[in-house]
Amino acid sequence: MLSDRDILREIQRGAISIVPFDKSALGPCSIDLTLDSIFRVYHEGDIVDVKRAMAQDEHTELVDTRGEAFVIHPGQFILGQTQEAIAVSNEYAALLEGRSSIARLGIIVHAAGLVNPGTGIRKPGKLTLEIFCENRSPVALYPGMKIVQVMFVRLSSPAELAYDLRETSRYVGQDSPDIGEL
Repeated sequence: MLSDRDILREIQRGAISIVPFDKSALGPCSIDLTLDSIFRVYHEGDIVDVKRAMAQDEHTELVDTRGEAFVIHPGQFILGQTQEAIAVSNEYAALLEGRSSIARLGIIVHAAGLVNPGTGIRKPGKLTLEIFCENRSPVALYPGMKIVQVMFVRLSSPAELAYDLRETSRYVGQDSPDIGEL
């Protein structure tokens, strides 16, 4: 796992890209990423059938709070995204973790855990976040708040095929939190 000085070196070298990059978000071995104002909200009560092809707009709505808070309710699941767009070379993978300060509010943030080598090399993309409220009270989520942290791991050798260059990769250069296909 890269240390703070290794992360800075790899950003300067261009092997890692975070736009915008805020040096004050750098920790000993991670960088805090912030919440954007765009959310994908599931319609309540709709059956989401993974065996039936469906348009994501059939079961969800894209909401832009335009900088205002999004209030997530108990038991609600939404998709969010980072304000930062990320790219990593074939030499690295990145790991995402929810921040403990957010988890202590009863907000669980899962970010698919892994940013594959070669993600963002065609076009840096924002990272989709799966957000669930297990608090018994609603919680206001503010655009710009620190929501997850990203850590970088050097591979034993560069990946042969970059994520962005694989024909089966579904989330290349995302600009909004999309569901994708199963």
